[in-house]
Amino acid sequence: SMGILHEVNDKNLVPQLINLLADSAPWLVGLLAVCALAAMQSTGAAYMSTFSGMVTRDIYKSYIAPDASDAAQKLCGRIFVFVVALAALFVAAQFTGAIVMLGGLAVAYGFQMWPALMGICFFPQFTRKGVVWGLVAGLVSVTLTDRPVGVIPDLLNAFIPDFIGFQFDALPWGRYPLTIHSAGWGILFNLIVTLSVSLCGSQSGKEQEHKKKRHDFLQAVSGISPDRRKHIPLAWALTLVWFLVGFGPFAVIGNTLFSDPNVPSTWGPFGLPSLWVWQLSFLAFGIFVMWFLAIHVGLSKPVPPEEVDRLRDEYFGSV
Repeated sequence: SMGILHEVNDKNLVPQLINLLADSAPWLVGLLAVCALAAMQSTGAAYMSTFSGMVTRDIYKSYIAPDASDAAQKLCGRIFVFVVALAALFVAAQFTGAIVMLGGLAVAYGFQMWPALMGICFFPQFTRKGVVWGLVAGLVSVTLTDRPVGVIPDLLNAFIPDFIGFQFDALPWGRYPLTIHSAGWGILFNLIVTLSVSLCGSQSGKEQEHKKKRHDFLQAVSGISPDRRKHIPLAWALTLVWFLVGFGPFAVIGNTLFSDPNVPSTWGPFGLPSLWVWQLSFLAFGIFVMWFLAIHVGLSKPVPPEEVDRLRDEYFGSV
């Protein structure tokens, strides 16, 4: 009562918060429901299209039908979208307790591709072996610092005969050591291994030249125009403020800035808890940051296909 939550855990915290707002801000509850549906649809669409694209391009096109037409590739992609959707429905219906774990792991595992993307776009020093071994280290680190860490000893013990008399104990660090998300631990060890292997390895002159051409080509195609480069420091500053203060560690400032979260009579404006006002304010700030980066700085400026073809021929020769 009086805005104080009782017997809160990670499963009922969000529903209890929404129930607190049902009387004071029913319009926001409806908006949250719409946002939740939109988030699920956009995330699901991205996962399904990515999976079908990987299967179509990396397996079907590369090994099964190298001469496949665009129509055949589209058909293959649509088939696998349907397949992965059916698989998702089956898992959701049969293994309800695993949905949250799989969703969290999907994000943490996907984040481990970041060094590969950074290597393609910015750091030609990253070698192929470095990125691959870093990815392996990141995936292992995520697994050992997320929900599976609680069941790993049981799985290992299931394969140990009783007469050996040895059993694995629970891993001492548990889930999210030092309150750092598994994606953070994964990317930490991922980058360490990627950098270490890349520095210890060597690249041939031909490989270095090929990478330099690709990086120069990407810079020529998508680089910021010279007259907008003066905005880069401000762009970095706005982005860091948004990340750190909007939904990063400094977001705790918003817990009590506008009102007492335990006294609903003080909630405002719009009858909302202080943190919600803070988050909505930085949602608006984030929209401004995205506009600044995409439109004003020009990061989303479309590149004419003719210009891409011209630059491709310039850097790699005509095809």
